[in-house]
Amino acid sequence: MRIKKDKIVTLKLPRLMVGQVIDGLQERQKVWLYTAEYMDTGSTEEPCIIEECSNADEARNIAAYYDEIINCIQKQIK
Repeated sequence: MRIKKDKIVTLKLPRLMVGQVIDGLQERQKVWLYTAEYMDTGSTEEPCIIEECSNADEARNIAAYYDEIINCIQKQIK
C-alpha cells in the first residue's frame, strides 16, 4: 500500500522515544497480520483485536505499509 510521496517531516527525538514509536508501529502491524490470519482461517493463534477491513489482502497490505514505515525509521537511526 504505497501512498504518494508527501512533504518530508523531520523529527528530533531521543533514541528511546524512537524505539517506543517503533514498538507501537510493530504492535499495529501485528494486529493487521492477525486480522489477515482471521480473515483467511476464521481464527488466530493469539487472542487479539480484529480490525475492520474488506478482506485478508487488504489487511496484509496495511501490515506491509507498517513494515515500510518501520524500515524507513530504522534506516534513519542506524
